Amino acid sequence: MQDKPMTKHRLEQYTKLRREIEALDEQIYFAGVSGGGSLTDSVRGSSTSIPYQQHNVAVQGYGSDAIPRLSARKAAKCAECKAVETYIDSIDDSIMWQLLTRRYIEGKTVAETAQLVGYSEVHVGRLINERFKK
Repeated sequence: MQDKPMTKHRLEQYTKLRREIEALDEQIYFAGVSGGGSLTDSVRGSSTSIPYQQHNVAVQGYGSDAIPRLSARKAAKCAECKAVETYIDSIDDSIMWQLLTRRYIEGKTVAETAQLVGYSEVHVGRLINERFKK
């Protein structure tokens, strides 16, 4: 199977993928803690109108049957992050490597990236856009 070409959109997804992986780790952890079933708890609440009667509200989390599904999703997201990292690591041009690392791996804005490499925002934007027009 041929790898998908690296696009600006794929690079832009990197920091979002890292956050999703952290969320999946948390969900997998809590699914494992539940010990086989769904994780259930209850809280007390009241109705929003008079007579404001109290009642219990059930709260459910992920059961261990969700672990394979969550793990598969996490593996796919980790593979995409690795593809982005490998692409950026393969860049020989020092300035382009710095631009893409700062902008997409570190999640800096164009202004922050420009300041760090000593270029104008317009020039940074142009260099990155030209990289992906090819």
